[in-house]
Amino acid sequence: MASNISTAGLRIGFVGLGTMGQAMALNMQAHRMASGNPSISVYNRTASKAKAVEDQGATVCASPADVAARSDVVFLSLFDGDAVQKAIAEILNSLTDTADGIAEHPLVIADTTTVHPSVTKHIIELVAGRQASLRRRVEFSQTPIWGAPPAAIAANLVIVVSGTAAELVEAVAVPAIAHTAINCGPDGVRAAKFKILGNFMIAAIIESLGEAMAVAEQNEIGRELYLEFVKHVMPIAPVVGYAAKMVDQGGEASKTQINFTVPGGMKDVGYAIDMAKDVGMRLHVAELAYEHLQWVVDNGDPNWDWSSLAFALRKQGSKE
Repeated sequence: MASNISTAGLRIGFVGLGTMGQAMALNMQAHRMASGNPSISVYNRTASKAKAVEDQGATVCASPADVAARSDVVFLSLFDGDAVQKAIAEILNSLTDTADGIAEHPLVIADTTTVHPSVTKHIIELVAGRQASLRRRVEFSQTPIWGAPPAAIAANLVIVVSGTAAELVEAVAVPAIAHTAINCGPDGVRAAKFKILGNFMIAAIIESLGEAMAVAEQNEIGRELYLEFVKHVMPIAPVVGYAAKMVDQGGEASKTQINFTVPGGMKDVGYAIDMAKDVGMRLHVAELAYEHLQWVVDNGDPNWDWSSLAFALRKQGSKE
């Protein structure tokens, strides 16, 4: 359900214009323009990636701090926790001069990156600890997203909102970049854990599909016929999509249809393994998926889609 909070006049910024960030920024710019709101501000380390958004009227900034200075809500879309912490530290450092008094409007930082819960905890503590020395009130929202690049392009993402500004972030994001939002409450660490467990489930589906496809191949059923089971009995778009990658192009479509690379998959699966260990448990399927993703790194190409873990399973079962 979309929020009833008004976002009229709010200034929106984006830091990080990779495949997902650029798609979200383009949709946000189009939505803000269509609703009579200010153009967004953007920053990307590789400046050329900002051109597509600039061509649509966005303002390109020289740094994350410059984006923050021009924004009321800043979305981060970065690869990992290190990049997120660096960007937030730069923004906070730019707000330490209180000689001109406290700014009237707060700054909301909404991080869409999938990060380790310890990173989110550190950021929340950092913002709270430095608040008294900042000239502007800062609220942090861990705001992870679900959806492959095509979903980002179509503004059909699922966004997880959290923190004290969760409803505001939802109002800005839906429907501009997402079709719905899941509210995890005021605790941002909870949102980080929620996203990781969601990604673990996707990894578990890929692992199960890869195992089933490999066994089907060796039992004279074949991947193509097994795909028919998936289509008719489990007609869920992501499941069918990953299963099709294990069949298309002779079972090698994961090399050419890239939505989420192997290192990204290993990162998120590793986070899930850590979460389980922290509470004295194990995620056995996650451990298997991590092992098979490592096989792709060692024997294939880390730039392949993470569904390429099926190659490891096929090789293990190969009679060649």
